[in-house]
Amino acid sequence: MQLDTRRLTDQEINTLLHDYRATGNADIRDRIVVQFGNLVESVARRFGGAAEPVEDLVQEGYIGLITAVDGYDASKGVKFSTYATHFVIGQIKHFLRDRGKIIKEPAWLQELNQRVTRVVEALSQELGRLPTPSEVGSLVGMTEEAVADLMTTREVFKVASLDGGGEAETDQPSTYDMDRVVSDRQVEIEVPIEEKVVLETALNKLKDLEQKVVYEFYYRGQNQTEIARAMGISCNYVSHILRNSTRKLKKILVSDELKEAQTELALTRKRLEEQTSFIEEHVIVDPMTQLYNRRYFDQRLDEEICRASRHQYPVAVLILSLDGSEGLSRAYGTLRAEDTIRGASDLMRKTVRRSDIVTRYGAGEFALILPYTAHQVSIVADRLLTAMSEWLHKEKLDTGRAPISISWGSACYPDQASNAVELTACADASVHPAAEATAPLAA
Repeated sequence: MQLDTRRLTDQEINTLLHDYRATGNADIRDRIVVQFGNLVESVARRFGGAAEPVEDLVQEGYIGLITAVDGYDASKGVKFSTYATHFVIGQIKHFLRDRGKIIKEPAWLQELNQRVTRVVEALSQELGRLPTPSEVGSLVGMTEEAVADLMTTREVFKVASLDGGGEAETDQPSTYDMDRVVSDRQVEIEVPIEEKVVLETALNKLKDLEQKVVYEFYYRGQNQTEIARAMGISCNYVSHILRNSTRKLKKILVSDELKEAQTELALTRKRLEEQTSFIEEHVIVDPMTQLYNRRYFDQRLDEEICRASRHQYPVAVLILSLDGSEGLSRAYGTLRAEDTIRGASDLMRKTVRRSDIVTRYGAGEFALILPYTAHQVSIVADRLLTAMSEWLHKEKLDTGRAPISISWGSACYPDQASNAVELTACADASVHPAAEATAPLAA
């Protein structure tokens, strides 16, 4: 059955979702997934700077999309695109969290934080209020701006201790929160709308009194004494409310905060590794075609099989060979031969799905990894072979002194192989001339 790729209306998609929930038919699910491919790619591109290949992010996004299709219940009154976006983002963030690398706080920064914290504690006792950054800086030999920068830097490393706080946390010098230092400057931070929604939802789960104290302290910049006087309660009670409220918010937000922090840390890691990124790229990328090379194909296929085994979806490998391409150099020169290989590479990129992985398998051979594809591999092959045949004919590469023809073969996991090595061998063994089975080429 050929997959319907036309754009469906919202009503048609809702009908398919209803039918899939009732029948569990995999073909219906495939039709739904195809409709939201652009959504997955759009979300994946938002994480394009996270030091991971966009193709990997798209793959994870599709896993989230399939999970959304399986779990969607229209009776809940949530639009499917909204529901699916949540799962796509969540899956990609989960992937980045697992791949991320925690950056440890340098020893000199730990020592400086401890010094500043001790000064803040002493000044608080002496002044009866929280000190300003300028007052702190005058005692530790730092400028006001340096103290403010130190407070900002601490936020980067807070991820390491978000889930480590126990119920017995107190405002001792070793755990004093630098965010509570009163600032003489108003700093406006542009927060993405998604994060505002998450934060407002978390705040709404607090008690009314807790919401008011948090708002006065963090949003209006009031200190504990001012809040206590305005609300008619003691400073100790205000301090108690702030400790409990922030602890509750951390428990509500800890999961998302950790994931977001991992993304930020991945960006930092990318900047630190810029010196080696160029070398690493050329280890797995073919310099002529800019496709991934055979080394990456073997590594990625093994990862894809492991992922498919966990999430129970099929994977196909399609091998396509330009037979006779080695004769182009002798007949027309090296430049013409390289242009032909590059042209074939560009054509395949444009013809397959964004989630499919195209690699240069050999001199004139290409191997494609097709996730979520089983019997539909023949449809993909027909589309590729037809496009390639028309291109060869247009460029007059199928005739002349060094005519090129096409061979192809494919294999599917788990029906024909149980691991990556077997799948590749099975696809290699099935390679045959396209003209034997493809009407467009025979014509």
